[in-house]
Amino acid sequence: MTQSTVVLLVVGVVIVLIVVGLIVALTKRGSRLRPLPDESRDRFARSWHAIEGRFIEDPRAAVQEADKIVVMILSERGAKLDDNKRLPDDMRLAREAAASDEGRQGTEGMRRAMVQYKRIVDDAVGPSRLKREDYRREVAS
Repeated sequence: MTQSTVVLLVVGVVIVLIVVGLIVALTKRGSRLRPLPDESRDRFARSWHAIEGRFIEDPRAAVQEADKIVVMILSERGAKLDDNKRLPDDMRLAREAAASDEGRQGTEGMRRAMVQYKRIVDDAVGPSRLKREDYRREVAS
């Protein structure tokens, strides 16, 4: 191998690495979700507390509400939910748990679904807003 062949080979490898790095960077940047405004965080935290409270009485309805609120959260954050392949892992796992035999015939699958949904809500609104002691109930005047 001549010296010019080695130089051309090294330049080619460097160009390929730069192109691959740009593709990876652009792909990751496009998948980031924007943060929610404070008003939305508070509203979704209140909604989540209500959904959790209903789980004991009607687990199936609570899971359905949790799915709806998570879709609203992800949509507001800019997620593209039109393709099941693009769903966040937590949402896909929640839906699988709710649709499983344990979810259709008992509450264990529903409980697992709620855990997955809570991860999404927690990520969006922040863990401090979901803590019961930090939760402030609005009082009508």
